[in-house]
Amino acid sequence: MTLWSSLRLSASVILFLVGLLSICRPPSYSFWKLSIVVMEGGHFLVLPLLTFGALSLVGSGRWAGVFFILAAGLYGTTAVRALSAAAFLQKEFEAEWGRVTAPLGKLRRSVPVSVLDMYTGIEIPTSDFKTFVYKQDGDLDLKLDFYPGAIPIGSGQADTVTSRPLPENGRLVPCVVVVHGGGWDGGARSQLSDLNGFLAAEGYAVATLQYRLAPKHQYPAPVEDVKDAMAWLRSHAFELAIDTTRFVLLGRSAGGQIALQSAYTLHDPSIKGVIAFYAPADMVFGYSLPTNPLIMDSRQLMVQYLGGSYPAVPGNYLASSPVEHLSDSSPPTLLLHGRPDVLVSWQHTVHMRPKMEALGMRHFVVDVPWGAHGFEYVFRGPGSQISLYFIERFLAEVVR
Repeated sequence: MTLWSSLRLSASVILFLVGLLSICRPPSYSFWKLSIVVMEGGHFLVLPLLTFGALSLVGSGRWAGVFFILAAGLYGTTAVRALSAAAFLQKEFEAEWGRVTAPLGKLRRSVPVSVLDMYTGIEIPTSDFKTFVYKQDGDLDLKLDFYPGAIPIGSGQADTVTSRPLPENGRLVPCVVVVHGGGWDGGARSQLSDLNGFLAAEGYAVATLQYRLAPKHQYPAPVEDVKDAMAWLRSHAFELAIDTTRFVLLGRSAGGQIALQSAYTLHDPSIKGVIAFYAPADMVFGYSLPTNPLIMDSRQLMVQYLGGSYPAVPGNYLASSPVEHLSDSSPPTLLLHGRPDVLVSWQHTVHMRPKMEALGMRHFVVDVPWGAHGFEYVFRGPGSQISLYFIERFLAEVVR
């Protein structure tokens, strides 16, 4: 075997093994991050791998050709699964929620998944934001980034929610309050900047928050921060052109727990809905079944956030579990979660769904069969596209 043949075979085997992350659970933190790239961006490699495979088969690299072609199949798996899952979810959503129309101009995503957009990307108009201090805690300035909601041309709507003089653009808009992820002890409000810009371009104001972090600050500090941020937004609603009767909370991972908990415990009628990506909704369950320590020490994060282990402070785990605070008056809820999630088990969403159904709560679960924790990170990827499709329809319905 020549040096070139050996290198070609080695490359094909490595690409095949990496491609297995599209169907196998990652064994460690680094492989988890790589799995997101493989599943949400692997479609870019399908055509090159098929080309290398065909050239190798007709040449002298039969085994290399086989591995290249097998790898192409693995890297294309997510796109195929996404198209199938999207069709099912779309029918399920329309059966439960009907065909949603836009209250602010036009819905931008006409289909849950577009193969063309996987390659060309999703257009996001430039959206500038301003940073404000919404709260001071000792020497800590808690900040939020505010994206003003653009008014879509031709929306033809007038604002009638307030008797005060309206701002220059003639209307007030709903506000999406975004709570970042990061295990309660990290993360930044700059996460999901593409999503923030997308929502702002649709006409929603977006406020993405910094909140107090563990272990210095424990539950319910972040929920208090969400409440105070909303109070600050209300006090500046006129200059920011916010409709203070229409807020929606959105969070991912630890931020999803904070968003759900805020929506269910603040009992604020202006919170019209809550959206959570892969949220740890059952903290007792989360402690009882921790994640792979090679990926994340989930128990340690919970101990830092809740002030002790479950045996030491069981009340804190119950009090901080969104699933324990569901009621028939809880706001509509959109949950987005991947079944093979290795950081926050899919079972958290499984525990939520029957309780919401029993209570008659309006809700929808975006079940992402391939979705890793962070499946929406690659903005043009299948996971992100599905998320955008259902998020914009959920928002359109709950703020109507």
